[in-house]
Amino acid sequence: MSAEAGSEGDKRIRVQISEQDFLCKNGCGYYGTPQSKGLCSQCWRVSEMQEKRKQDYAKNRSLLSFEKFEARKQTTDRRASATFRSLLRKDSSNQQGSPSPVARQQQHRQDQTPRSRQLSGESQQAREKFLSFLHGMPKSLAHDISRQTQHAIDNILAHQHIEIDELSELVQNFYQVMTDRLNKHPLMNDINAKVSPEEVMQEVEQYVCVRTYPVLFCAKTDEEVADLSLQDRIRSLHWVTAGFLETNLDYSNEKVRDRMDDAITEIIDINSRRGTADKLECLIRCSKSIFEALKDSRSGAPASADEFLPVLIFVILKGNPPLIQSNLKFISRFALPTRVMSGESGYYFTNLSCALQFVQNMNADSLRMPKEEFEAYTSGNQVPPLTESNCGCNQAIKSMENSAKQLAELIEKQKTMAVNIDEFRERITKETDEFMTEVRSFTRNYPSVDLSIPKSQPSSPEANRDFSVTVPTVTEAAVKAEENDV
Repeated sequence: MSAEAGSEGDKRIRVQISEQDFLCKNGCGYYGTPQSKGLCSQCWRVSEMQEKRKQDYAKNRSLLSFEKFEARKQTTDRRASATFRSLLRKDSSNQQGSPSPVARQQQHRQDQTPRSRQLSGESQQAREKFLSFLHGMPKSLAHDISRQTQHAIDNILAHQHIEIDELSELVQNFYQVMTDRLNKHPLMNDINAKVSPEEVMQEVEQYVCVRTYPVLFCAKTDEEVADLSLQDRIRSLHWVTAGFLETNLDYSNEKVRDRMDDAITEIIDINSRRGTADKLECLIRCSKSIFEALKDSRSGAPASADEFLPVLIFVILKGNPPLIQSNLKFISRFALPTRVMSGESGYYFTNLSCALQFVQNMNADSLRMPKEEFEAYTSGNQVPPLTESNCGCNQAIKSMENSAKQLAELIEKQKTMAVNIDEFRERITKETDEFMTEVRSFTRNYPSVDLSIPKSQPSSPEANRDFSVTVPTVTEAAVKAEENDV
């Protein structure tokens, strides 16, 4: 990982990692991670086993040294004496009606057998999905897969107190044995087989990880402390905006802001998933949202891989995902090797590992700024000055600017609407006056039948009453009809 400084007036960095930097140092062609010293998961396990053998060999040599022979001999004698006395006590207790050795052995086996417990909602859903997947396969093959998988789950639950690396080795050995078993099975090699061994192993991995998640994802004390320490560090780096990382994000574009929100949501959601495949799917969706945001910032032009990593670092700083290191270790320890060593998920997983390593090592030198200034910003004693670069990428300021812009647009729309309402009222008043003038002219030129009766002809009181009622009724009806038309 290398950082290049921008202009002197702009405190920004550029993070670049070539494709070769992602590959395993052993030259196996798979992806490696900084957390595994640049090795892929398989080479890392082999290296760890060799290191453990060296430690065990050194420990055995120290135990076989002559200086400790006398002390070891005395300890052995005391243990033998204590064992002999305990046997005598056990024989006497057996004579008093204590359980026989056979009964004690049966009781020991019962204690070692894992107790069945009620499955959680996630485990129950995973079990139903796994059984549904096996339902479409030949019964003999499905029964064999189910039996081997359940045996592995019971074995994991029975060994939940061993070291996490040894538990990882146990799970990975099961994956390898199960894969070899499927590749040699005649039904899997049949031309009419509906599924491949890779698809079966993906379902097996998902089921095993979800069923044993409380055991496999058990952050030890040191790992939990490391996660909390990283979260505190990310909080202290809240002032590092996208401008410092020299990202090509255009935050004036609403689509870009929405894409970045989706990316932050996905990286936070990793911790809520139980299967390694589900966690990696969240990472893939997060990475694709980043590429879409970069594409929208470039007016539809595709973004390069060199532009991706700085934005991923920015997403980590803004999202501060919980237990992100423990999640990475969980994926590295218990996922199928093909998921993290190659392919799309392996590439993004390696990028995330490099981004976390950069955040952990971020200091004044990496940001090309004075140490006192970096410490002042990190401690919160000083606020970094706003520049054209980081101000444009500051979400809070950009949100305020957008709100002010929308408010100004609403005010202009309100003024325009008020003018239109006044014009409408004037037009209604004018048209109403014109209409009433036409109605009066019409009633004068064309009076009603009652008005056309000669004055010499006497009219009855009823006729006068009808006349007094008829004239306003006709006129009002005509006016209302015209008003309705308007």
